[in-house]
Amino acid sequence: MKKGLFTLVLFVSATAFSVAQDVLVLEDGNRLEVILEIITDDEIRYRRFENPAGPLFTKSRKSVTRIEYENGTVEQYGTSKAVLEITQRNLVGYNYFDLVTLNFSMAYERLLGEDQNVSLYVPVRVGFAQGASYVEDPNVFGIGAGFMVYPFGQRKISYYTGPLVTYSIRDTYVYMYYYDEATESLINESYNENHNFFGAYVVNGMKLNFNDRLGLNFNLGLGFLMDMDYEQPENYYDYWSYETRFHGNGEISLFYRF
Repeated sequence: MKKGLFTLVLFVSATAFSVAQDVLVLEDGNRLEVILEIITDDEIRYRRFENPAGPLFTKSRKSVTRIEYENGTVEQYGTSKAVLEITQRNLVGYNYFDLVTLNFSMAYERLLGEDQNVSLYVPVRVGFAQGASYVEDPNVFGIGAGFMVYPFGQRKISYYTGPLVTYSIRDTYVYMYYYDEATESLINESYNENHNFFGAYVVNGMKLNFNDRLGLNFNLGLGFLMDMDYEQPENYYDYWSYETRFHGNGEISLFYRF
């Protein structure tokens, strides 16, 4: 009889210690020793560790700041609320800000690397401001390529920075006043023609991610713009056009991830 009782005690003890013990750390600091059953996006279902055959309890995931698993792994919720879990690495956005300068502008971005801390950024602009008096050298077509770095990763609010180079065709205004030796006369000319431009910028930006699909993008690029078709005539008295100038561009866009 004693031998049978001793065997029963050993069996019950072994069964108790074979059950995995997890710990839920709540927002108020309380720690619950539990046996996890189901974890969803909204709730955590568990049984109390001291009563593994007892009822199933439910906690809102928002009320749990950390889960300490029995194997030593820790899943942090309280300090990771700003971190956004993103599986879609492609972004396409429409730039509303460029409507001010009479452009239809979109951008494609591809997140790279396992941690998604870098990206390839490609903006495309099609202009319809030719002849507009308030736009200097209005864009006809432009495309760029940039390499963006996210030093803090993908979060609810993500900061990024990086270099951007662009190529564009612009409706350029040229004014010149010069002496023509062939006719021995002063020539006054002004006209618009398409010139090829090269631009280089340093971009600083921020993304406001509503969720893992939609968000707003803000950025500002500062650098220079060079007219690759700049040609100054000889014997000129006055010539108005830019060869290289300080330049900036910006983006305010709504983007979608896919």
